[in-house]
Amino acid sequence: MISYSFKMEKVLEYKNSVEKKKVEDYAKINIMLSKEKEHLDSLESEYNSNAGKKAVSVNEMKMNLMYREKLKNQLTSQKRKVDEIETKLEDARGNLIEARKDRKIIEKLKEKDKEKFDAELASREQKELDDLCVMKYAK
Repeated sequence: MISYSFKMEKVLEYKNSVEKKKVEDYAKINIMLSKEKEHLDSLESEYNSNAGKKAVSVNEMKMNLMYREKLKNQLTSQKRKVDEIETKLEDARGNLIEARKDRKIIEKLKEKDKEKFDAELASREQKELDDLCVMKYAK
């Protein structure tokens, strides 16, 4: 019996590996985003908790003000970093969706090719059965 083989199997394997890589990239960026958001939350928490501190001396007030200014700069920088990572995540999501579409297209081609193969095989088998019946009837 004839066995089925898809002519574009290597392409399908390649598309699967590309999709797997895109999933890994997306996951790494997502983890990075989570860590950076946690850091942003901790900075915001520290900034807000520092707002309620009362200074006893002028020197303490000056130090407190400088510290709050530093935290404010860090917050601005961290927000920018989170925004950049979110943009990267959106790009990675788009790449992943595109890779999935490409893989699914090749899988659909494989399914159609398999159906065509099965139909041709069934047709050949039916022809052989018909020939056998004709030969048997002719005897």
